[in-house]
Amino acid sequence: MSSTGKIFPESVNIYQDQARILFNYYQQAAEKIVKEEEEIENKIKSVKEEVAEIENKPIWYWLFLLIFPYFIMKNKRDQQIAERHARIADLKKLHKEIFRDYKVTKLGVAYVPIADQIKYDNKSFIVDYTGQVAPSQVTLQLSRQNDLLCETINELSQLSQQAPVVESSNEAETIETDEFSLSMQSINQNDYFGKMDRSLRTISYCMSDLDTTSVDLPLIQDRSEHLAHINEYATNVVPEGASIVEVFDSKRYEANIGKFKEINKMKDSLSDETSRFEDVLKGLMQTMANSVQTISSMKLASTDKMVEASNRLLYRLLKAPYNHYSPLLEAEEIQRIKEEKFDYTDSVQGYTPFTLKKSSRVKYNLFTDQWVAEDGSHTTIPFGIHQIYEEIVAPMVQRLMQENRIERLKIYNHIKDAKIDYLNQWHQDVDAFYRDNRKQSADLINLMQESLREYVASYNTLVSFQKTQGSMESTSSLESSKVESSEDVNETLLAFESQAKQFEAVQNDFEEYMDRLKEDIDARAEEFGHVEFFDARLQDGHSNEAAIAAGEVGAMDERRKGLIAANPLIAKKSELPPEPRVEEITYEYLSLNLPSMAKNALKELEVQQVD
Repeated sequence: MSSTGKIFPESVNIYQDQARILFNYYQQAAEKIVKEEEEIENKIKSVKEEVAEIENKPIWYWLFLLIFPYFIMKNKRDQQIAERHARIADLKKLHKEIFRDYKVTKLGVAYVPIADQIKYDNKSFIVDYTGQVAPSQVTLQLSRQNDLLCETINELSQLSQQAPVVESSNEAETIETDEFSLSMQSINQNDYFGKMDRSLRTISYCMSDLDTTSVDLPLIQDRSEHLAHINEYATNVVPEGASIVEVFDSKRYEANIGKFKEINKMKDSLSDETSRFEDVLKGLMQTMANSVQTISSMKLASTDKMVEASNRLLYRLLKAPYNHYSPLLEAEEIQRIKEEKFDYTDSVQGYTPFTLKKSSRVKYNLFTDQWVAEDGSHTTIPFGIHQIYEEIVAPMVQRLMQENRIERLKIYNHIKDAKIDYLNQWHQDVDAFYRDNRKQSADLINLMQESLREYVASYNTLVSFQKTQGSMESTSSLESSKVESSEDVNETLLAFESQAKQFEAVQNDFEEYMDRLKEDIDARAEEFGHVEFFDARLQDGHSNEAAIAAGEVGAMDERRKGLIAANPLIAKKSELPPEPRVEEITYEYLSLNLPSMAKNALKELEVQQVD
């Protein structure tokens, strides 16, 4: 936009316009003077030519033409010449009296208001007065909770700058989390995150509690032809004392413009600490995105580290009541107790209690996180026996069982004899059942084969009868219609073989089923015939379970493998709570890149503001 404005497209400013106007004025005056002079001079020249023409005509021409006396014609010619000379004198007088004193005594510039530029933050928009732009609606929004909004923004800015290492819980708040995990319906949010969350909710409330005002103004659109014309010809700097001519009605929008300026002024004075409210929100958006992303990541990482550290401490505490032995030095004894079945029949005479040597015990090295034996060997998972079972339960059971050993042996023997007698009867009945079933299955197979042979013979006879009947219908001779009984041996063999294979398949399936049934019965019989040697079970049952669990470490599921560091038996026998169920939306939120999202949102906002 020109600083002074202009009138002509070729000009740069109003001063060139004034010079052009003066030049045009004097040029038109000079052209007018020259034109008038030329017109008068042409008329004088024409009259002189008439005088010369009259003077050059002879008098005899007049006498011959009009037949008048000589003197009359001569006077008339002189009179005509005098008239032309008088006319020439008048024209010369007019030529002399042509106005040539053209001059400009005063040249002024008057300004006509055609638009008004209204400030809005660091930008502005233009309102048209000429009536060439249709009115459009402008909506202004202002929060009703100005003071609360400013105070909350300041608090949130402070929270985003400093975060405590350990949160206090003086104002803990319960947050519903059923949207993210069905197994964890709610969590406790402590002071820092609770205050940050409440601050965000307060800002959201203040930003939604808005006072909306709409005004209709003829706003000139950006990049429009009208705006280009204003930028080229108009000016927003009016010299002091310049003449202003109100051609257009500029007061018709004065009320709406005044209302807008009043609200904008109120918005500018919204906060005593900042004059650019939107910039504060934009900076806060980026700061909050970085803060939430960083604090959330650090909180997750620190929580994981605290859980891992507390678990390691808990596992060490759980190892305290155990006596730990080297699985390498006591491999044979551990394998023996692992394979022990506690069968009275096998153990009553030569059972040896489970014992581990004190020289095989290992000690924990805090620096290497390993267990070290006396011979210097290392292990990460020692074989642990609870002190209560090894030092109290096992010796107590051994002493108590010695007091009434004879009576218990009588009971064991009675149980064993009763089970053997029952098993003998059981096996006899099972064998009889098998013999009967096999005999019945053989008889059934023979019956099926005999039925097949009868079926094939009957089928061949039927075929012969059908051929005889056909021959008798086609011929009258009885001898010629005689048909010998035919028997297709190959067809019979094929049919028999096919059916025999089906019978054989059924028989094999039946025999396999009977074998499986017998195996199951034998296994159940063996299980029933087992007489538990409770003396050894009470004494070394815990050691047996510990040895078996140590050998099943690799087969445990992932959730139990975390407890192996405490003790394999604990990992095997512990009752785990239901696995936490985390919804997909939780992983989606955790994967969000908040700083990048905030940056993109600010870029889009800048583009919208430019548009």
